[in-house]
Amino acid sequence: MAIPQSNDIKHRLRKEGHTIKSWAEANGFNYRNVAEVRRGNRRGNYGEGRDIRIKLGLPLDERLSS
Repeated sequence: MAIPQSNDIKHRLRKEGHTIKSWAEANGFNYRNVAEVRRGNRRGNYGEGRDIRIKLGLPLDERLSS
């Protein structure tokens, strides 16, 4: 399975009737953090970034979970 790209995530959320900001608010996340994880500026391996990755359906870095 291919890793979703930034625009793929944005388009999927749009089809679900959300903007990045509305999705962040609906899930209790900070908009800036969601935007940074989505664009890849923040890896999201720990903490809130990790929670965002999981909710967005992005794969986690398996090397860090051992």
